[in-house]
Amino acid sequence: MPMPADEHQKRLEVVAAAVEDLLYMQVIRINSEHQAGRERVILSPKFLQIVSNVMSSMSLKPSKDSDIMNTMYFSLLIYMNEHLKIPKPLTMALGNDLEKNRETMESGEIMTRYVSVLSEIWAQGARGNQ
Repeated sequence: MPMPADEHQKRLEVVAAAVEDLLYMQVIRINSEHQAGRERVILSPKFLQIVSNVMSSMSLKPSKDSDIMNTMYFSLLIYMNEHLKIPKPLTMALGNDLEKNRETMESGEIMTRYVSVLSEIWAQGARGNQ
């Protein structure tokens, strides 16, 4: 069943805001070198390095959706600490609070959007490399 136009527009605005935030934090970037003039959003090299480290240290499989979501979530928390210089105790407290109360927290909703966007970018990159 198709989504009503106003609901679809609202969803697009929410995703666009998440992309804008991730660009601002330099978690993602726009790669204009891809295919004849087409721009594409990709994970930044700094974030991609963290993703790689998280995957190898946790033995996660990039083919499982739940592992991809977990990887993006943990990588984003690490990135916030290491590159955005958010103090480790605050980052850990945020992570703990999100794991316990994500559904009732506004920050949980925002973090879920970020992780969803990052997971989709990861999936598109994986499809593009096949």
